[in-house]
Parts: sequence; structure tokens; C-alpha cells
Amino acid sequence: MTQTGTFHLVGNKAIAPDGTIFGHTFQKGIFNKGTTTIADFVHANAAAFPTLTASRLRVMSAVSVNEGKLEAINTYDNCFLTFGCFQWTVGAENGAGELPALVNRLKQADPAAFDQLLGQFGLDVASVSSPPGQTPTGFFSLNGHVIKTAADKQSKLRTLEMAYRFFHAGQDAAMRQAEVEHAASRIDLFYRDASHKILNRFIADYVSSEFGVALILDEHVNRPGHVPGTLAGAVNQFINTSGKNDPATWTDQDETALLNIYIQRRSTSGMTDSTDRANNIRQAVTNGLASAARGSFQP
Repeated sequence: MTQTGTFHLVGNKAIAPDGTIFGHTFQKGIFNKGTTTIADFVHANAAAFPTLTASRLRVMSAVSVNEGKLEAINTYDNCFLTFGCFQWTVGAENGAGELPALVNRLKQADPAAFDQLLGQFGLDVASVSSPPGQTPTGFFSLNGHVIKTAADKQSKLRTLEMAYRFFHAGQDAAMRQAEVEHAASRIDLFYRDASHKILNRFIADYVSSEFGVALILDEHVNRPGHVPGTLAGAVNQFINTSGKNDPATWTDQDETALLNIYIQRRSTSGMTDSTDRANNIRQAVTNGLASAARGSFQP
């Protein structure tokens, strides 16, 4: 693991120059799960989110349980550097990642905050691509050098200093707002997007419960390329077995049956910890934090 400047390890603890313990070692790097949830921040800063519905917040919060809190970081997996409530990364191998797109949102919304938190340390957004209906991704640069290769990500981004910069940024209100807005916008990439239609209908026509939207968002966060394919298979199976091909006539029980098929198909799709993730979202329903009723999701 790279040690930069006076950032250092003491046992399994990652220590910043001011003595802050900002993570613990694990495998190839460090991690910190964070402490502030999406709901905590939104409820304390409601005026900053005038268009965010309570329903969308419940869906986002249910998915974030599977990802992390607003200050969460990790540098141990195959994506080198991961941050935030939806665990955005810099991308595996030589690929683009979603974290530069999040940082670009901060940079556009609040250039001063971006410079204070990240820019002054040489980090910048080199490029971001945002095709319609697809997850925005891009690359960082560090001190003017574009970071695209796995070797550069390893040496320049999987460092104690970079982990700390993001951990610290995650405690700033401007970055937290960017995280929440970026997470909220993800639902719109697929829910009523024409490129994600199934049998010429929107995903929204088939799944309209908070539980169901959370499950799809969860898959989209973990495996965006699998949406809507996994759900499409479940829809076809449900229609073939039930004979109910018009979702406008579906009941709560019909959607529940569809989602049970979808959860099973997710579990064999290569999605990470699919069953545990689905159970965590189901627990939110059990705890009364989200609804499984058809029509309960209010965008």
C-alpha cells in the first residue's frame, strides 16, 4: 500500500497528519464505513432538497444500506478507490469509473468547495461521458496527468492520502449534497427511460412499489449493465405463468410475485451478494421504512 507524506499506518489504523484515524486496513487497502446516512443529512438540510420526495429518499436509503454512508471509503477492492453512499469507484482495470462523474457534479455546483476539498491537492476531472440512459463515467487527472491505466490507479489513487481526501470531503455539506443529488438522479436513468423498455413498456409500468424500485436501483448500482435484462426475464416468466400481460391490471400480489421471480433471477446473474442485498432491502419494508404496495413509489 502506498504511503504519501505524513499519512501512515499504525497497526491496522490509517492515520492522517493531524492524528485522525480515518480507516482500517483490509486486503489491499483500507476502509471506513462512514457514520452519516443519506436520511440523516437530508432531514437535517431539508431546504437544500426541495424536489426530493420522501418516497425517493426511502428508496435511496434502502439501497445505501448495501453500499455505505456519506463518508464511506475503501481502497481494497479491484476498483482501487471507492467513495460515498453509493460507493462510486474510479473503475476497474483501465476502465472509466463513476466517481469522476460525482466529483464533476460537485465541481459544477460549487467550484470553491471542489477546490478546497480536492482541487488544491492536484485532483481534477479529466473527462466525463454521460450518454442518455447510461451511468455517467469518467477519469481523473492528478497534477495534470490523466489517470487511466490500472498501474496509475494503483500508484496514484490507491493511496492513504487520496483515501483521506475523500473521507474528509464526505464530511462537507457541499459534497454530501452532491452525493445525494447524484444518487437520486440514478433512478431516472432507467425508471422511465425509453432505452430500458420491456415489451415496449417502461420499467415504471411493471414495478411501482418502493420495495421494487429499490431492488432495481440496487442492481443498477451493483451491475448497471444488467438492467433491465434481469427484470425483463422476470416479466416474461411472470406473464407466461400467470397470463396477466397488462400491468395496468396488476395487484399488489402480482407485483410481489414478479419481484420474487426477479430476486431469484438476480441471485444467478453474477451480482455481488445479491440475496443478502435483497434481504437488506426487504428488511426496510419489514421495519416500515419502505412500502411493498403497488403505486407506493412517488418519484
